[in-house]
Amino acid sequence: MFGWLKKRVLNASADAMKNDIERFTAGLEGADAEEISTMLVIANILRLRMLDSGVIPAAALDLSIPRDEDVMYQCDMCSLKLVNGVKKFQKIGQPSDAAGAMIWLHSVRALNVPEIRVCGRKMWGQLVRGFPYVDNTLGTMRAVMGTRLHENIDEELRFIPIGLEPIETGAN
Repeated sequence: MFGWLKKRVLNASADAMKNDIERFTAGLEGADAEEISTMLVIANILRLRMLDSGVIPAAALDLSIPRDEDVMYQCDMCSLKLVNGVKKFQKIGQPSDAAGAMIWLHSVRALNVPEIRVCGRKMWGQLVRGFPYVDNTLGTMRAVMGTRLHENIDEELRFIPIGLEPIETGAN
């Protein structure tokens, strides 16, 4: 009896997530590669911290990891945690951290909702434009911040969630 209602709610949710990721991707299209590299460095610093602290499970960003009921629940819950993290960063005036967390929010959503996976791949198609600059950006951040960073950050700067590899367009 309520199956139609559940389907409508799920469709509306997927549509809202699709609109969000498309707006985010449009913003990336307007950014230059060096701006994107800054977002990537911040995002990967956040990702490594969240993985270490258990805020997000590894499976949330890797479709090759089997997803039993417990793992699926954890992946679903990490979307809520990421939304809260984005809001917290916005509230305390840290837009760079909010943007970094949004990369993972949209990635997790795209991996969890097959209807928007292609949007996640398009987003990563824009993000990879920053890869050639991430090493320089990290060096600048180290010099300015002087804070300890994750020991694996240098190797993790070009991370792409498994399942969201950019779509090859064939155009050169």
